[in-house]
Amino acid sequence: MPEVSVTTEFKAPAATVWAAVGDFCGIGKWLPGIQRVEAENEGKRRRVVLPDGKAVVEDEVSRDEAAMSLSYRVVEGPMPFTGYVSTISVRPEASGCSVHWVGKFTPIGPEEKVARLVKGIYGSAMAGLKNYLGES
Repeated sequence: MPEVSVTTEFKAPAATVWAAVGDFCGIGKWLPGIQRVEAENEGKRRRVVLPDGKAVVEDEVSRDEAAMSLSYRVVEGPMPFTGYVSTISVRPEASGCSVHWVGKFTPIGPEEKVARLVKGIYGSAMAGLKNYLGES
């Protein structure tokens, strides 16, 4: 199962970044390229509606507030992989914090192409988070 990860540095304090990242159904505030996010199952499931109207459904599978970490999985959607599970965590640093995002999946199609797509999504998301936090 391939693994893709990115780590991005932020100037903001870890608690500030975690407030955005840890809001599972609030991802629409900072993730570019989505139409809306619909919360389901008391906020443990999100339906991320894409510009074309198709949706990616994701379930939160674990959360650790003290460690500022959450894991989720894709349960349905028009993505070129199956078995996708991801963890995003915020770590305090001397000059702010870092966000580490790692995902594992089984690609449908060429592994390198799917891995590039996932890494591109992570990169775009981190740029969107920086913009949301006023760091762009």
